[in-house]
Amino acid sequence: MNFFLETLMVLFLSIYYPLEAFVKLFLPARRKNVVGEIVLITGAGSGIGRLMALEFSTLGVTLVLWDISEEGNKETARLAKEKGATEVHTYICDCSKKTEVYRIADQVKRELGDVSILINNAGIVTGKKFINAPDSLVEKTMEVKCNGSLLDLQSIPSSNDGKQPWASCQHCQFCWTHWS
Repeated sequence: MNFFLETLMVLFLSIYYPLEAFVKLFLPARRKNVVGEIVLITGAGSGIGRLMALEFSTLGVTLVLWDISEEGNKETARLAKEKGATEVHTYICDCSKKTEVYRIADQVKRELGDVSILINNAGIVTGKKFINAPDSLVEKTMEVKCNGSLLDLQSIPSSNDGKQPWASCQHCQFCWTHWS
C-alpha cells in the first residue's frame, strides 16, 4: 500500500513541478525592493563577490565589503562607485578567524547599523585539484567555507525588531540543510 501511495506521489509531483516552472517562466516572482538596505558581502575582493557587489551597486543599497585582500576590496569599491553605488564601506577580514569576524561585525554595527542582507561568499582559490592540495590548504578552505559561514551568521546580531538578516551562502548548502 505504501509503495502505491509513493508511486502516485512521484507521478503527481513529476507533473506538478514542470507545470509550476512553466507558469513561473511567464509570471516570475516579484523581486524584493532593497533600496536603503545594508548589504554585507564576504569575499568581495574578487570573483563572484565582486560581481555581486557590482550588481547590488545599482540598487540603492549601502554596500559593506569584507575581504582578506585590501587591494581587491578597494578595487571592488572603486568599480561599485563607478557603477552608481553611493555608499560603499570596505573592511579587511579573515572570515576563518572568530575574533576578527566578531570584531569587524561589531564595528559595522556601530558605524552603519543593522545588516539586513548577508551574502557569505568568502572562499579560498587554490588553482589546484583537490587531490593535489596540501593538507594545510584543505584545512584553511574548510575554516573559511564552513566555519566562516557559520561565524558570519552568528556575528551579525539581529536588528532591534528581532529580525535576523536575510542571508545567502554561496558555497555551503550544508548550513541551510542542517542548521535552518
